[in-house]
Amino acid sequence: MADKKLRFEGLKDFLAGIVEEAEKVVPYASAFAMRRQGVRASVSSTQSAVVPEAPWMGLTVSLWNGEQFFEYSSNHLDPESVRGGVMRLAAEAAAARAGEGRDLDPGPALEKHFEISAARDPLAAKLKDKLDYARQMQEKLAGASPKARNAAGICSDLVTEEVYVNRAKRLSQRLPRVEEAMQITVADGTRTTQLWDGQSRAGGWENRGYCLEKAAGLAADAERLLSAPRMEPGFHDVVADPSWSGMLAHEAFGHGTETDMYLKDRAKGREYMDKPVASAITTLFDDPTLPGQSGTFFFDHEGALAAPTKVIDRGILRRGMTDLYSATFLGYERSANGRRESWERKAYARMTNTFFAPGASDPGELIASVEDGFYLRYPSNGMEDPKGWGIQCEGLWAQRIRGGRLTDEVVSPVIMTGFVPDSLQSISLVGNDFRIDGLGGCGKGHKEYVKVTLGGPHLRFRARLA
Repeated sequence: MADKKLRFEGLKDFLAGIVEEAEKVVPYASAFAMRRQGVRASVSSTQSAVVPEAPWMGLTVSLWNGEQFFEYSSNHLDPESVRGGVMRLAAEAAAARAGEGRDLDPGPALEKHFEISAARDPLAAKLKDKLDYARQMQEKLAGASPKARNAAGICSDLVTEEVYVNRAKRLSQRLPRVEEAMQITVADGTRTTQLWDGQSRAGGWENRGYCLEKAAGLAADAERLLSAPRMEPGFHDVVADPSWSGMLAHEAFGHGTETDMYLKDRAKGREYMDKPVASAITTLFDDPTLPGQSGTFFFDHEGALAAPTKVIDRGILRRGMTDLYSATFLGYERSANGRRESWERKAYARMTNTFFAPGASDPGELIASVEDGFYLRYPSNGMEDPKGWGIQCEGLWAQRIRGGRLTDEVVSPVIMTGFVPDSLQSISLVGNDFRIDGLGGCGKGHKEYVKVTLGGPHLRFRARLA
């Protein structure tokens, strides 16, 4: 990088100076910078590839004129160009102010660097080792089924470094994570089906190994789906495994309680604040401090320090997830959910690790309590209508329960629909287990993707399935 260009390691001091200069023109300024580096190794039955994550970095300076935000973003990090662009925008922001405006609280003073530890740093691991591990997954999965037509093993890593500065805070964090996934396609001459599994964890390559232990079971389950009939539509008692319960938590209380949607009058959840929305045994958290999870961080992209948010407390909707703008205009307590897809995107209220809290029942008790119903596994997709608070959750596995026991009958696919309060008020048992796999991501509409996780305990509830 040329001498006149800013280095990421020196951005904290530079951005602090930019904030100080900008606040001579506007009442509040803050700055955020991000750098990402990583690599993806994949091996399938037909090809292999190693694709480096293109190393990039960029910054955003946010200017508040008392009424609205103005933002300057760039990845052309010439200091004079950045300074000039920010100050021109600051003058424009000040000129656009029409009234008295609102003050923004910069929060308590803090200067600190945070880091998720990695015994085997992803950036130091050899590319050959990553490709070899993807090949091990592929070979083990392909060899697990004579009906396999394609098998793929994928391992990837990403190291994200971030800086946040305002007049009170000078923060930085380093967030490494690793992912492994496998997918198998099986066929029997008349039908073809796919199934996948995987795990994403915060930390380094010491976390790998999940898929190798799961390959044989995944192949066997994929074969069972070849003969699985369609679901007979209707209302059923169901037990959801941790991944399914995580998808329910995400879709039911994800976008519906992201409070930027409240400002736009696009979320029915606002009408239910401090009212029952779930059964009394149900508690739900969004928690970016959860150890080892890939949705975990130390501060959000607007400088709020990470802390758990209890969204539902024993069935009562208590809090939404806020960004700085929505918390200011709604008068809500700030939570650490102001997140950007990248330095090029604005901050929205977004989920992190969102899950139902564990309950008091052994998972086996949930199955034993169902006379006639289904055990749901392998979620595949979900969506929510925050305005009407309807949800649709899709999966690939519904195993029949009869007389409190799992049978050999499996139907696929399975689609669950319903009105969020109806679904959650039917929760009758919550498992005392807890598991998060972390492979997921989440978009705001069709874009604005951020890393989130799926998981939690087993749940028993009543659902409309098709």
